Amino acid sequence: MQPERSSGRRVCVTGGLGFVGSRVCALLADRGYEVVCVDRQSAAYSPGAGPDAARSLSARGSVRLLVEDVAQVDLADLLGPAAGVIHLAALPGVRSGHDAETLWRENVALSERVARAAARSGTRMVLASSSSVYGNAACLPTPETATPRPLGVYGESKAAAEAACLGAAPDVVVARLFTVFGPGQRPDMALSRWIRALRGGEPLDWRVHAGGARELTYVDDAARGLVAALERGRAGEAYNIGGCGSYPMEQVLRLLERELGRRARLERHAAGLQEAVRTAACLAKSERELGHRPRVGLVEGLRTQLASVGALGAHAEGRPPRRHARVGALTPDV
Repeated sequence: MQPERSSGRRVCVTGGLGFVGSRVCALLADRGYEVVCVDRQSAAYSPGAGPDAARSLSARGSVRLLVEDVAQVDLADLLGPAAGVIHLAALPGVRSGHDAETLWRENVALSERVARAAARSGTRMVLASSSSVYGNAACLPTPETATPRPLGVYGESKAAAEAACLGAAPDVVVARLFTVFGPGQRPDMALSRWIRALRGGEPLDWRVHAGGARELTYVDDAARGLVAALERGRAGEAYNIGGCGSYPMEQVLRLLERELGRRARLERHAAGLQEAVRTAACLAKSERELGHRPRVGLVEGLRTQLASVGALGAHAEGRPPRRHARVGALTPDV
């Protein structure tokens, strides 16, 4: 039996000024929710996120913005009448270099605190988790039933956050995001770094496993998946939120080169041991139970990301976008 939940229309979004969080806040507002966006605004942001998102969201009458650390706010006040909380506040990135103690404090203890507050107020919690919990999964595409096999402290912190939240509250839904891209992508993420290197004619730092591939998810599809988890997810369940399909990263680089009309000068380095060689999401469960299907394909998404930073080459203008059909695991049609 599903836990009884508040019938309110308020949703609290932690990390709501970030790359994905800002899109979630805007989507919720568009869907008629009252949104409370909480973010300490301490990260490095690309255009469209952080201060830009704060300005655009503040202009919406249905969004309340709190520039505060989630660990310091009165969650009982925020969550009391709420329909739910979407918890995105965390330290991101497999390559971030954060030590285990810091990751546990920010990714595990904070998530558990939010879950316990949600439990006390009868509020649904959606935990934004990561495909990193799967590590080098034995099955591709990977279903939610796969045994977690995180490869390092970041993935371990996300798996531990899932377990902590599911143990602390009766109405938690876990959403495992697969590599998100698009306008506003964090500057430390691979595609953002590659675009800067190509535009500037600089050496491109290449740290990809031989045969490395990633399930790539356009940011608006990620936001829609998180809201679908809030509205239709089953308590205690995990859902993969993926997108375009699993693409070899070398082919993704070739696409960027084509769109920009430039060739990359690679500086090759060993790939990190904490990074999976390949990721691919099985989306059958999220489609069946959440009614969620990704809408944006890789070429369209890359062009939108390039256009957002003024990088779309003139030679690419006027090209029709490819019709999106989700690509099967590791068999892209670029």
